[in-house]
Amino acid sequence: MRTVLKRSRSYALVAALVAGALVAALTGAATPLPGGQFSLSGHWVFNSLLQVAFHIDGATTNIDAHAEVQGEPGSQVVQGDTHGYVVGPATITQFDKATLASQQSISPPANEQPVGIEVVGGPYLVYRNAGKIVRLGDPPTIITVGGAVSTPVVTSDGTMWLHRQDVGQICTLAKDAGQIAGCPIGVPAGHPGALTIVDEKPVFVDTFGGTLHVIDGGKLGAGVPVGAPLSPNARAATHDLGGRAAILDPQRQTLLLADTRNPPGKPVTVALPTGDYDGPVSTGDVVVLVDRQSGNVLTYTPEGVRKDTKPVTRKSGQPRLSRGEDNRVYVEDSDGTQVLVVAKDGDVRDVSTAQRQEPTGPPAPPPPTPGTSTEAPVAAPPPAPPTQQQPPRQQQPPRQQQPPRQQTERPRQPAPPPPIPAGRPGAPASVSAAAGNGSATVNWGAAPDNRANITAYQVTWRGSTGQTGSMTVGGGARRTTVNGLSNGVSYVFTVAATNRVGTGPGASAAAVTPTAPVSVAEAPGNLKATYDVDDRPTRDVTLTWRRPALNGGTLLYYQVTATGYATQQVQGTSVTFDQVEASKVVTFTVRAITRAPDGRTLTGRAATAVHRDSQ
Repeated sequence: MRTVLKRSRSYALVAALVAGALVAALTGAATPLPGGQFSLSGHWVFNSLLQVAFHIDGATTNIDAHAEVQGEPGSQVVQGDTHGYVVGPATITQFDKATLASQQSISPPANEQPVGIEVVGGPYLVYRNAGKIVRLGDPPTIITVGGAVSTPVVTSDGTMWLHRQDVGQICTLAKDAGQIAGCPIGVPAGHPGALTIVDEKPVFVDTFGGTLHVIDGGKLGAGVPVGAPLSPNARAATHDLGGRAAILDPQRQTLLLADTRNPPGKPVTVALPTGDYDGPVSTGDVVVLVDRQSGNVLTYTPEGVRKDTKPVTRKSGQPRLSRGEDNRVYVEDSDGTQVLVVAKDGDVRDVSTAQRQEPTGPPAPPPPTPGTSTEAPVAAPPPAPPTQQQPPRQQQPPRQQQPPRQQTERPRQPAPPPPIPAGRPGAPASVSAAAGNGSATVNWGAAPDNRANITAYQVTWRGSTGQTGSMTVGGGARRTTVNGLSNGVSYVFTVAATNRVGTGPGASAAAVTPTAPVSVAEAPGNLKATYDVDDRPTRDVTLTWRRPALNGGTLLYYQVTATGYATQQVQGTSVTFDQVEASKVVTFTVRAITRAPDGRTLTGRAATAVHRDSQ
């Protein structure tokens, strides 16, 4: 879908300058601030009730600016060096950070909630299910990945790394590039996983295999076990926590802090209170989670110790976690009326954006000029004008002046915000999928209804080989099972809510691959032992076979035994035994050794072949 640039709202230049000056006055600035005044050390949040974007200084947690921008409920804000962008499901609106004036609008390339990333070369919006990336700027750039991606990471040189599970590839997007540079890294196809950055290097977290792979020199490193069981829908923070990968396992209700070194150190496993968690997001020194059930923001140290806990006051809807380029984490409630700022050390501070800031009173009088009286002068009252009935009075001597009576000005009460009309629902919370045998079970949390009851949820899916499908369930449903899927094919499931206004943006689960129940592998097929019968007294015997059905396991190696010879572990489908005595009868046995998703090692059924001298 191509980007459509709409005409800017009809702001006259004078009106824009006046509006900018007015907002500057309300925020305490005497004159419009120069471009770049608000660096990426802070964070913008959109209050959809007031239709105002507020800027929060991360260091002081003060609100130091706000801009009136039209936006949709649930919109997020991302910023570049000179502009901010209010990002909603149907519209992206740009505003100038210096004048605080709203500018052009952009149509997004997909109807889903994007991941906003504020980094060098950005900001970016990543539409994961659609496989589209928008680099925001003037003009914006749309980059097509070629398929669904997981949450990307960006290294310090501005390179974005993206995992395409459907084809088993990790692709790269260079800073300022207009297209994907390539997909040089191969990973197990169909394996759910995530990317993170540890010690400035990208790391692939294979949640199916339970391993970490450091990417170095354009190559995928050997797998390092995480040291604890993982569910396929486990999620990793995009940045490390004190040199460890921070992995949230919502199914097991644990936070795992794993070492990427080989051999790895002992992992730290944190048992979380029962809840529905969003995150993790790391500042580098603490990891941040949000429990949607209790409405609490929790922070943990690299040792797994809870550092701080603060509540999100508005518990309805879905809070949003963002990591700023200042390494702070910002947690917004669903309407943008409250922000919790998590400092790098884990302390959490509360900021209210529930109303515009108003001046506290009239400005103080300027200081007196040296040598002048400090008493405030009072002008004499003007004489009354003459009338036809009465002659003008003679001017009387002036009366002694009295100091003016001071009046106490009553503080103005902010006007309540106007009622907001109903809108399309927001994206459902905590969408996850679990694979079965030719099926998958999809779970989700309630979507923000945006003032109109949700009447239905639409569940759609796309397979890695092109299959698509959809189904509709009631507005009270939180789970459904999709049958008729193909085993061995990876599927991405997306859930969107519908109310009387329309259908909102979708939220997608990590891809899952339906499989038959895991059992031992079948015997390798067509096992043959070939040799030259004329070779005497010894000969080389070559075994060949076909890959068997693995029955849901992952192949580790083939175990090959021979009478009187040492057992061999073979990765391919052939092996040669040297110097076999021609007069001996040797029985060869080949089995596939696989690993089940729960970590068990399974020994497959055997195929045999016999060597015997025909003379």
